[in-house]
Amino acid sequence: MPKPSKIEPVLIRPEEWLKRTSPPIGSQEGHHFGVNCVVIRYSTDVIGEGPNLHVYPYDEIFHILEGRVQFTVGDQQFEATAGSLVIGPANVPHAYKNLGPGRLDSVDFHLSPEWIQYDLPRDGESLSAPTLS
Repeated sequence: MPKPSKIEPVLIRPEEWLKRTSPPIGSQEGHHFGVNCVVIRYSTDVIGEGPNLHVYPYDEIFHILEGRVQFTVGDQQFEATAGSLVIGPANVPHAYKNLGPGRLDSVDFHLSPEWIQYDLPRDGESLSAPTLS
């Protein structure tokens, strides 16, 4: 017989975790609910914009909802489009940028109860700011 879950059902309404911006951005750490996952909504209309090179001590899954995005994951570079899933392994630096035309919209799943990010600037880049929390 399966073990019962240790968590309770929870509804988190958009106004509770998404900023009132267009395009939408926001984050929700799961530790508040006993869940080992952080959910991040990242969107931008600016071509060339996206998080600078950074690393997490846990795995991450990106789901591209809309747009085209250029990913750098370790030594690999590739383009992802709407509907794609990208796996970012723990402790591997990664970055991504909106290729356009139009909006990049993604939901990112950090496989950790809390968001732990270390920024790693590349030549000519400055550190990215934590604008989602």
